[in-house]
Amino acid sequence: EIIDNGGSMLSMYGQPTAVFKMLGTVKNQSGKPVKGIRVVIAPDNNPWEYDTLYTDASGRFEKDRLKHSWPDELKYVTVRFEDVDGAENGSYRTKELKRSDIQVKQTDKGKGAWFQGSFTATADAVLDEEK
Repeated sequence: EIIDNGGSMLSMYGQPTAVFKMLGTVKNQSGKPVKGIRVVIAPDNNPWEYDTLYTDASGRFEKDRLKHSWPDELKYVTVRFEDVDGAENGSYRTKELKRSDIQVKQTDKGKGAWFQGSFTATADAVLDEEK
């Protein structure tokens, strides 16, 4: 992209960037929070860009800055919830949320030609118990 920088032309190389914050809660079918669930955030199923979090005692997870840099990546993001601690906090089936299940809100419009703004993505999950 070439932009006019006060009378002189400035060439810009690279790609647009954005800041993504991901948060959410994990509960069981009874509505109780589930601790120790691994939350894998996968943009476009690219393992090089996965972010991995774990739920706390309140069943919450949050990451201020995901590794994503391309604003359109949230269109393809998948969030997977996996019980990795055995029976310690209950036993639950793996669940996956697609983009249509995730609420995305733009919190800052950004500025300039490259920064596309800030976004908060909320992924709340209710897990089924293993039987």
